[in-house]
Amino acid sequence: MSVIEMEMKEHAIYKICKEHDPEKYLAIVSQSSGYAKLCCYAVKKLNENEIVSSYENICVALWRMFPKCEDFHLTGFEDIPDTDFMEKLIKLRLTPKNQGCLDGGNIGTRNKSLRHPWKLTRKGQLYAQEVENIFSGTVVTPEIRKNDDTDDRKLRLNNTFNKLWESDLYIQFDKNEIPDSMDETIICATFDMLYSPKRFKDDFKKKLSNFESNLNAFEKDTSDNRIDKTRKFLAWIKKEVQKFD
Repeated sequence: MSVIEMEMKEHAIYKICKEHDPEKYLAIVSQSSGYAKLCCYAVKKLNENEIVSSYENICVALWRMFPKCEDFHLTGFEDIPDTDFMEKLIKLRLTPKNQGCLDGGNIGTRNKSLRHPWKLTRKGQLYAQEVENIFSGTVVTPEIRKNDDTDDRKLRLNNTFNKLWESDLYIQFDKNEIPDSMDETIICATFDMLYSPKRFKDDFKKKLSNFESNLNAFEKDTSDNRIDKTRKFLAWIKKEVQKFD
């Protein structure tokens, strides 16, 4: 037994977070927002046992309780957790800008002393209780549905990128009618940004990073040819902005 395995078994998470009934949790993730609900339940479980709901602890709790969830392990390696997916789930998809299940974290700061545990919002609490009711047998386990949340994912994809896709510059790019020149104001209009000469570069970088993070998250579980088109468009925009220097 490795030192890491020994240390893990000494941690409270290892003792408290045991694998739940696979039939039940696989049925939950087959429903709309299933992964979000399991994540909220994990946070609830940590809080109840006075374990800090940090990103790392949430990941371990998810892996311990729901190891057979397809997106929680690497494709082809069922014994290795996919923490990249878990990170996007916690830090991106469940935040107020998206599903609004978790709040806190303060992940933008490099100062660890300013970071806070993730907390359940009212919606997150309802999700967590729904899962607990299923595991306790209070409510009937939902039937597994295939391709259950495709429409939900498409809707979130549309909500995230619609303004970008409807911009004149994107439409021109999509039709291969690239303009001969552009300036900062055109970029701002495309990215739905307020124009400020002093803040333009920083605002652009933040907006671009946000779009790219969203693309990575959607690409993980959504099949849509617009994702690849949008990625190419953002790469082109980035090169064009670099020419402004």
